Amino acid sequence: MNAKLRMIQSGAWLFATLSSPQIVLRLARRTQIIGEDGFGLMKIAFSWQKLALGLSAVAICALGVFSQPAGLVARTSSARSLAAQPAARPAPDRQQTEKKVVTANDAYMNVQVLKDIPSDQLLPAMRYITSALGVECNFCHDTKDFSSDDKPEKTTARNMMKMMFAINKDNFNGRREVTCYTCHHGISHAANIPVSIAVATPNEPGGAMPPANRGPENAPPAGAAAAGAPATPMPTVDAILAKYTAALGGDAAIAKITTLSEKGTVEMPTRGMHASVEALRKAPDEALTIVHLPMGEFAQGYDGAVAWQQRPGRPVDTSEGDELVRTKFWAVFIPGLDIKKDFSRAQVLGVEKIGDHDAYRVIAFRAGSGSVRFYFDQQSGLLLRVSERIESPLGALPQDTDYSDYRDVNGVKIPFSITVAHAEGPTIYKWEQIDANAALDDSRFARPAEKPKQ
Repeated sequence: MNAKLRMIQSGAWLFATLSSPQIVLRLARRTQIIGEDGFGLMKIAFSWQKLALGLSAVAICALGVFSQPAGLVARTSSARSLAAQPAARPAPDRQQTEKKVVTANDAYMNVQVLKDIPSDQLLPAMRYITSALGVECNFCHDTKDFSSDDKPEKTTARNMMKMMFAINKDNFNGRREVTCYTCHHGISHAANIPVSIAVATPNEPGGAMPPANRGPENAPPAGAAAAGAPATPMPTVDAILAKYTAALGGDAAIAKITTLSEKGTVEMPTRGMHASVEALRKAPDEALTIVHLPMGEFAQGYDGAVAWQQRPGRPVDTSEGDELVRTKFWAVFIPGLDIKKDFSRAQVLGVEKIGDHDAYRVIAFRAGSGSVRFYFDQQSGLLLRVSERIESPLGALPQDTDYSDYRDVNGVKIPFSITVAHAEGPTIYKWEQIDANAALDDSRFARPAEKPKQ
């Protein structure tokens, strides 16, 4: 296994939430990557084309495994800690300039089937394939030259995508009803014959099909009343949110907290990753987080308008598309409190079990398309889970964020444990210290200016 793959499996590319292709193509001819020991640095020379492809592919392999409870990670300069305030700089211009959409064909080499999609959707599509088939990047790609067509699996993948698009066009008016996961269910070779359950090996080619997909979004939840039984009256969305507000500490106490400074750890057991993490949050929607790893700091931030990320030795990258939508959602100061304001509509759809707790399920619909599910404890009123789908041109990946271990911080209950469950396994945040109302200038969250070229 080469050095890049070792780096990925050790969790080194934390928050590889995908550098934009434009930024990748501007990287220098030389860059540092992790050596065979997983941490040591080694110099490797690349042509700019191969470097662009290599970095993009590494980001794909990272699979977006470190989606955060609040979605972002913020930057510090190399020697600056969260405690040090940076020099003031002008407030960011929050008016976004309309620009031409850059396609995958514009930004990447040898893209064929997906060449016309926005460039920021190509890597989410690759992440979807890895999860739907249970494979890594090297299943289809030559990791020494990602533009190469030498591996037959790459040709097969292209043909499968064409087939999927044709099925949806010809049978479902173009709606995405059939996806890679419809047949593959997390295995590289879809089962093609039914076999005896007693002798089936589910994870091998020809093995028994895994359990069927879950029912539709609006299907009655588990534990719902049997047919013919009287339905239990459901509270309104307003009533659930009022109880949530009271459980947190009430409007007056919440209004007194304007910033939160958090310190703790982040862990991903399936990748063997454990690191310290710091986060700053400012009402209503500014956030930044820094994760400390042996090779440096991974940082992301959101200033209320622009989402960005930066990795050690890399240019600053601006998040766009679905990543920007999720970033905005995460950066909300207290999750779930402003559902009525942040979404076009919401409704209560029954009670479900979240662990040992009965929880009201509230579905909130975004303007245009997409929805998010919120689960509020029936007894305490506190938010237990937020469920959403991460979209890509090929399919959607589920993501659940669980909140627990609520403790009092300046009269307001704040969750000290947050678990993000996704296709690659859970990411667990444990806050050891949370302080309220530290002075934080807006410039802390702004996209850093590019350093002048030497």
